[in-house]
Amino acid sequence: MGEAVLAGVRIVDLSEQVPGPYATRLLAGLGADVIKVERPDSGDRLRHRPVMFEAENRGKRDLSIDLKAPEGRAALLRVIASADVLVEGFRPGVMERLGLGFEALTETNPKLIYLSISGYGADGPYRDLPGHDFQYLAYAGAIPSPQLYFAADYVPTTLPVADMGTSVYSVLAVVLALLEKQRDPHSFTARHLDIGMSDCTLALMEPRIAEALSETSTAAALVRPGYGVYATADSHYVSIGALEDHFWKRLVDALGLDDLTHEKFAAYQDRRRLIDQIEKPLRERVAEFTRDALIELLIRHDVPVAPVNDLHEAARDPHFRARGMVYDVPGDERPRVAEWPVALDCFADRGRLTPTPALGQHSRDVLAEYGFGDVEIDGLIAAGIVRQANTTPDH
Repeated sequence: MGEAVLAGVRIVDLSEQVPGPYATRLLAGLGADVIKVERPDSGDRLRHRPVMFEAENRGKRDLSIDLKAPEGRAALLRVIASADVLVEGFRPGVMERLGLGFEALTETNPKLIYLSISGYGADGPYRDLPGHDFQYLAYAGAIPSPQLYFAADYVPTTLPVADMGTSVYSVLAVVLALLEKQRDPHSFTARHLDIGMSDCTLALMEPRIAEALSETSTAAALVRPGYGVYATADSHYVSIGALEDHFWKRLVDALGLDDLTHEKFAAYQDRRRLIDQIEKPLRERVAEFTRDALIELLIRHDVPVAPVNDLHEAARDPHFRARGMVYDVPGDERPRVAEWPVALDCFADRGRLTPTPALGQHSRDVLAEYGFGDVEIDGLIAAGIVRQANTTPDH
């Protein structure tokens, strides 16, 4: 593979948890030099979930520095002065209180791309609210109302859609800003990219909401006969997607549901009106099959169907293995999911995703690279403003 598409791009990453670190890990895989900045005490709060932290922070160098100390802030400004991108994931106002807000940093670096990731964005009535993926999904209408008897345990998806969607939109925003800067570097001025996780979630919901707004209610918009999750005889589940008329015909033919082959069920909009006559016999018939037998039958009849895999089954799935989306790492007992879909393999390189750094592993190297002398670095470490790891992490 030749030179990486983002070779030479320098990113200072102050983000924690998942959305920011996942975005910068993707950028690292495209060749960017990512310096992860962490607090000297305990670092990124995601470190208490070490497996996830390791997954999201490969390919980076680690600088551990106290940004509340004037000397620490001044040291970081020297690093930021020659950076292309800064990524932060605090609530609005925190970076300003640290003296590291957009206006302040543009004085240090007039061409800086400043990416802020927060729950609800830099303005609006919710800007100061805390949140996680689940709250952003709830605001965006992405969580259907549960039945009361299982509401306490109700989690509609294991995919952190708001987190991951925010990361992908963030990468796109950074790449577009870099392209803009590359096209006209002399007139390019600092750009603040205000990424709200709830905004990203709502953007992903656009097709669903567009359809819902044409109906009298959300419930009416979500009526989809032959489309959903169905229980099988062996206490497993399958997802069936017989929306289109030709798939519906194949489904009822395959299952021998003669009563549902009537002409009145042939058209999708008619089936929507008659869903009460469809779902009960369909679910009862599906429940007579084991999961594997039903999937084999419906695949043979060219009906959209899939097992509802658990997380371990997804990592063992032969299709994902064949596509290279799940691969083994020498010396690691756990397989790994690919960072990018196959179509982007020509731009990314797993070899760039070096092992996740220990807290402060590269502090001395990074500061030396940005002009700090040994005596100056030793003084910052002795004062507790900079942390330098004594050992590299175990992998």
